[in-house]
Amino acid sequence: MRLGISVLDDDGGQLRALHRFLLRDPDTAGETLVLRARKATPGAMGSGLDLIDVVLSNAVGLGGLLLAVATWRHSRVNGPSVQVERDGVTVTVRSADAEQIARLVRQLTTPATEPDDDTAAPTASGPEEPRS
Repeated sequence: MRLGISVLDDDGGQLRALHRFLLRDPDTAGETLVLRARKATPGAMGSGLDLIDVVLSNAVGLGGLLLAVATWRHSRVNGPSVQVERDGVTVTVRSADAEQIARLVRQLTTPATEPDDDTAAPTASGPEEPRS
């Protein structure tokens, strides 16, 4: 299962900190976690970091990953917004509440739409996480 994790309104420093945290976290330490750089834009100096590309060995690890992200977010002063994306479905991790983590796992593992027939196409984005 492949996911992307991004930290909103970040110059790359928060993303690097989250990456280091996830590499040390027992729930995510064995997973593939790679920082991915933005594509260079004309006139820009260097390239910034865009996201953490995550490859989980199975869907069970998704809950542990989301919990680790929520824990990291709450350990920061003014915890930054963190989004996790999978196959066009994007969710925002806000808390380590068990019910919220379970809801986010469902959103990321359930198809965005359940087609009524063979002609229905899946939507490009998933449900938004309500603000708390």
